[in-house]
Amino acid sequence: MRKINKKNNMKLLITGGSGTLGQNITKLALSKNYQVNILTRNKKLSSAINEIKYYYWDPSLKIIDYKCFDGVDSVINLSGYNVFCFWTNKNKSKILESRIESTSFILSQIKDRNIKIKSFVSASGIAAYSDSLSFISNEDNGVNTPSSFINQVVIKWESKVRDYEKILPEISFSILRVGLVLSNYGGLFKISKNLSKLFLLSPLGAGNQWQSWIHIDDVSLIFLRSIENNEKGIINLVSPNPVIQKDLLRIIALNNNSKVIFPNIPTFIVKTFFGEMSELVLSSQNVRSKRLNDYIFKFSKIDLAIKDLSSKI
Repeated sequence: MRKINKKNNMKLLITGGSGTLGQNITKLALSKNYQVNILTRNKKLSSAINEIKYYYWDPSLKIIDYKCFDGVDSVINLSGYNVFCFWTNKNKSKILESRIESTSFILSQIKDRNIKIKSFVSASGIAAYSDSLSFISNEDNGVNTPSSFINQVVIKWESKVRDYEKILPEISFSILRVGLVLSNYGGLFKISKNLSKLFLLSPLGAGNQWQSWIHIDDVSLIFLRSIENNEKGIINLVSPNPVIQKDLLRIIALNNNSKVIFPNIPTFIVKTFFGEMSELVLSSQNVRSKRLNDYIFKFSKIDLAIKDLSSKI
């Protein structure tokens, strides 16, 4: 496997680069002296940093500023509507179509305009695997037969990447199935941290569902590693030490000088309040990564990860 010379001034193109993960990857890329082009639907975004440039696109309207491809070595595909919203029919359509449209559009432009890139790294999710309290999944396991909504989204999203993998064999394609990302800027950790300060944190459902988590810094490092090594195929982005939900919430509370004092919120109440979206917090995936056996995690244990995040404003 040919590795990229890290002394070279690599240039990345990131879709969804203005989101939490995109911003963190960009920050890390700049520390490595990389240049970053970011595709955004916000025409007003600009950067005072020379190494960051924003370019407008709208996949649904098939609009893109083709200057975004100039000198680009690799593409990181993160674009997609936030899944942490009420799953109305309208929002479900946005969640699915935003991922399918953006992935298909960027890859069609790379193909049709004969853009010479070395690698294409696309985000995905561990919802590809079965919901189970006992089964342990890794990259060797097949994806779950499409069942839940988010499971269908992941499978259809990945299929678009695989379609072009066959058409563009000269490009190294990798799909990174990301677990529960712990970050101060959104998602379950931020919500749980705020609730814990009010002593309102409680496990949802039985509380014994597996949470295959990963610190946002490790996510960003592995995305760039995948590019630097021209890696191919499926990689599960999860720490080697998953935890059950009630332990995760207990550690979050402990690191915020709080306690979990209320009993579990029954499943039927969670489903009543969150609707179909409740599958995000009630499902259980115990996922491991065989592809990351040689990676040294900054945060491999949940207590260290939560301590780090809780210590930051």
